[in-house]
Amino acid sequence: MSRVFPILLASSLMAGVSLAAGPAREITWDDLLPEETVPFDDPFEKLSEDQLLDLGLVARIRYLLANDKIQPDGPDAGEEKRLVARLAGQGIDVDYLLSQRERVAAERRKRAEAVDRRIDGQRVRIPGYMLPLKRDRLGVTEFLLVPWVGACIHTPPPPPNQMVHVVVPGGAEDKGRFAAIWVEGDIRLEPGSYDLFLVDGSREIKVAYTMTTDAISDYSSQESDVLAEVEVPPDLTADHSWLGRVQAKAELLFTKTMTDMRDSRSSPAMLWGLLVALLYGVLHTLGPGHGKAVVVAYFIGERGSLWRGVRMGVQIALFHVLSAIAVVVVVDFAVRGATGAAPSDYRTVRLVSYAAIAAIGFWMLVVAVRAASAYRGGHHEHGPGCGCAHLDESRRGVGGFLSLAVGAVPCTGALLVLLFGLANDLLWPSVAMVAAISLGMAVALSGVGVAAILGRRFVEGRLGGEGGRRDRFVAVTRVVAAAAVVFIGGALFALAW
Repeated sequence: MSRVFPILLASSLMAGVSLAAGPAREITWDDLLPEETVPFDDPFEKLSEDQLLDLGLVARIRYLLANDKIQPDGPDAGEEKRLVARLAGQGIDVDYLLSQRERVAAERRKRAEAVDRRIDGQRVRIPGYMLPLKRDRLGVTEFLLVPWVGACIHTPPPPPNQMVHVVVPGGAEDKGRFAAIWVEGDIRLEPGSYDLFLVDGSREIKVAYTMTTDAISDYSSQESDVLAEVEVPPDLTADHSWLGRVQAKAELLFTKTMTDMRDSRSSPAMLWGLLVALLYGVLHTLGPGHGKAVVVAYFIGERGSLWRGVRMGVQIALFHVLSAIAVVVVVDFAVRGATGAAPSDYRTVRLVSYAAIAAIGFWMLVVAVRAASAYRGGHHEHGPGCGCAHLDESRRGVGGFLSLAVGAVPCTGALLVLLFGLANDLLWPSVAMVAAISLGMAVALSGVGVAAILGRRFVEGRLGGEGGRRDRFVAVTRVVAAAAVVFIGGALFALAW
């Protein structure tokens, strides 16, 4: 009898634990949002995307004017007046809206961090994508579960109430960014902040939920539509960034497309994937990044034909994609073969790229300073030391070297697509998508280069013909632009280091 009682007690306790755990409740990402959001007066909700864009330009120009970055009687100030008049004609009070920005931004951040407290402690099952935080010999031991893959660190991440910090004591296999998974475990309200590295930079990510799990399985879009129904939350960006929202929507569309391609492997899915990849390439390029800054600085300082602007854009896009292929084949594939794990950082590649940008900029600066020193009394004196010949020679070669230096950092989207293709036996479809990304990037970068050249020509035309103010403008812009290239490369090198 003395032995039977402990056995019965243990059995009862085990049954109680099993009953307490119960079956996991399958939830969607909407279930992580609060049941009722606290309404607040948001005057920006009624504005169209075009009106938001105009308002953002007005705010930017006013900021530059307030900080003496531009002249109050310059063309930008005139553009500000034109935009304000246009918005006023549409019944929009610009001064009132700009006075409300900080208040509305704070309210949006508060709403983006709001959670559903009823879910705290429940055992749930939810699908998403794995963004690894920590690895060891067992595999990925910590990751962020997200409803879509933020393929570039420059784009806004999902809000905190749409991300879950997951701990896997036994480790989990990293199947790639676009390989959706089911995660099952007890979810808790445990806000935290984590440094996430996504190939082209690190970012502090705020998360509202946490889970501990040992139950991870594959997700298929053919069996569930949970991830297909995910939408970009309206409070994604508290600063009313029109481009940020567009980029986030493109990331979400890109994620869904890659998942569908893996699961259906059909021609329509492939064709749609190519179109989305092209769009991604354009939007990826138009977002914040050093490529555009270097192209603009180079063409402001150096004269060039429109064809050179197009050519440099194509070269950078091509080198971006080729470097991604090289990194995947040489670095990632080699490390996986040797250690069984994927490298988490391509820091050396970035350091070399940024150092090369700074070095090329320094060489441009030396030549530009030599040319500027040849001015005497406001007139340019050609001579053995004027540097004009060197400047002419630089136009033939430096653009190509600079394109290579900028493009040496692999395009994040192309990198992730290739890794996904290798992991899911979709190598050639992923190569085709990378080509589409490259085409989109080439179009956008070429447009940036051509715009910089036309802008320089416009200013030169306003300054008149050869000599006088025009020559001084040429000399000064060459020095300033070269210094900007040095600064961009040096600053990025220091941050990467």
